[in-house]
Parts: sequence; C-alpha cells; structure tokens
Amino acid sequence: MVEAERPDPRQRVLFTGGLGRSGSTLVEKLINELPSTFSVGETVHLWERGVRDRERCGCGEAFNDCAHWQAVGQEAFGGWDQVDVDRMIDLRWAEDRSRRLPQIFQAVRSGKLSDAQSEYLDGMRSVLIAAATIAAAERSTPEAPVSPSDVVILDSSKHLSTAALLACDPALDVRVLHLLRDPRGVAYSWMKTVERPETDGEIMPQYSAKRTAGRWVTDNVGFNTLAALGVPTLQLRYEDVLAAPQERLLEIARFAEAIDPATTSLDFINGDTAHLSTSMHSIAGNPLRFGGDDVVLRLDDAWQTKLPAGDRRTVELITRPVLGRFGYER
Repeated sequence: MVEAERPDPRQRVLFTGGLGRSGSTLVEKLINELPSTFSVGETVHLWERGVRDRERCGCGEAFNDCAHWQAVGQEAFGGWDQVDVDRMIDLRWAEDRSRRLPQIFQAVRSGKLSDAQSEYLDGMRSVLIAAATIAAAERSTPEAPVSPSDVVILDSSKHLSTAALLACDPALDVRVLHLLRDPRGVAYSWMKTVERPETDGEIMPQYSAKRTAGRWVTDNVGFNTLAALGVPTLQLRYEDVLAAPQERLLEIARFAEAIDPATTSLDFINGDTAHLSTSMHSIAGNPLRFGGDDVVLRLDDAWQTKLPAGDRRTVELITRPVLGRFGYER
C-alpha cells in the first residue's frame, strides 16, 4: 500500500486514454492486480449502460444486482433512484464530446467551468469518490484499515474529452496513462465482428480503416496537447507493455503512486503469462474485462497478414505525419 496519509487530499484517478482497441482492457486488468488500485471501467458510459440499461458489471452481475455498485450509488447520491439519469445522459452527450474540446481545453487552461460542465462533473466526481470510499471499506480490516486516499481509481473511459473534464476538477488528482497501439492493428481490430457479451447478440461498433486512422491521429495528438496543458501524463505503447510487462507495469504504478516498492510484488506475471485473480467492477468495455483468468501476454499482430492491402495503405497515408512521433514506422 501507499503511505496511510497523503499530503494531497484529492482523490487519485489513473485515467487510461487513447483510441479504443489499443489494449486498454488488458493493461487495466494488470494494473487492477495491484493492492492499492480499483477499476471502475468506462465511467463515461455509466449513466446509460449501467444506471439506465442495467448491463452487466465486470464481476458478471447486472448493474442493479451488483452489491458494489449499489453501495456506490448509496454513498454518492443516497441511491441511484435519486439521480436524474436522463439529465446526466443529456449532459454527457452535450458536454463530454470531441466537438466540445475547444471549450474543454479552455476550461483546463483557465480553471473556469461553465454551469453545464460543473453540473456534469458534480455527478462524475461523486461516483469516483464514492467508488474509492466503498473500495476502501471493502478492503479494510481492524488490523489494517484502508482509507479512500489509499485507493487509486482506474478509469478506462479513454475519451480525450472525459480526461480533460475530469482534470478540471480540483477534488481529483487525475493522471493520464496515454496508451497507444500501432494504428494498423487498431484499424484491423475495429473492422472485426465482436459480440457484446452484455447483450443478446448485439455487435460492438465497427469502423472503416479511414475513420479509425483519422481518429488515431486526432485522439493521440489531442492527448499530447492535454499533457502540454499540464495534466500529468505517461505515454506508453501497448507493444512495449507486452514486450516487458513487469517493467512497464512498475513504471505505470510509480507514475500513479500506486505502490510501496518495499512490499508490492508483481509475481502474478510469470514470463508471458499473467495470473489474474481479481475481478473488476467495471462498466462497459472489451469482453476481456469479465472474470479473473490466466492471460497469455502475446501481441496480436494478425493485422500484418489479414488487414487488406488497400486498408493498410489508407491507414499509413493518413497516419504518416505522426507515426514517427509515436514510435511507429511505415
């Protein structure tokens, strides 16, 4: 555990940012094995997929049957039935959007939020702080009490707009893990057909190579801009995490102040296998988030042979101006 009393009273949040299908779910599961971390998944989707639609939590239970999330709702609002869910969904789609980034970045610079931004953040902050409070209570024993300040909340929303908005909140200590993956691999992943296990046969969104490549550029350059505005950021490539998982996980943990080097062990990673024992109370995301299982840490490079040549050329053409900046070559 980290020290019992921290000089900074803000709630720590490690936010995984970047374009979806960049390996964030696996990296999140690895970080979640650390004793001081707690994953909440993609809170940007909490109001729709969790509170309204009652989709499955990462623990396997429906949101309204998950004891953890019901405790979070009680702690934050006196119960989820006390929340104007439709209002929160409207605010999410009005304020937490890429098209609102100029206004959000201005808020990051000035520290001044609009009334709508403040209202949206009130709900998001309440959830994150309540999640830390409940996680601390669940882990506490009379011999070893745990306080919310000991807990690092893992938010894997990935959206640049969400990260920037959360970074505006003075009650949160937001640090961004900017995760990248080769854009050709990302494009191939978005083109595949993947069924959402939370639903009855619903397919996860699919995007063209052109659209994915454009988003890869704008999202990743955007996270560089957020870092330049002063938001603490650690940039890592997914390929490097898989090449040296223990070293990179240690780097992430130090960045988030989520470890005590004297007592924290990473022996759940053995060679190219991670023995995952901790389930995640995560909202939305990749099907990999369900359950705790042994996972082989092997790079999925099927795109090298299966991504159609025309799509590969499209991705390389669009991303060429910034490929080198992020450590990739044509």
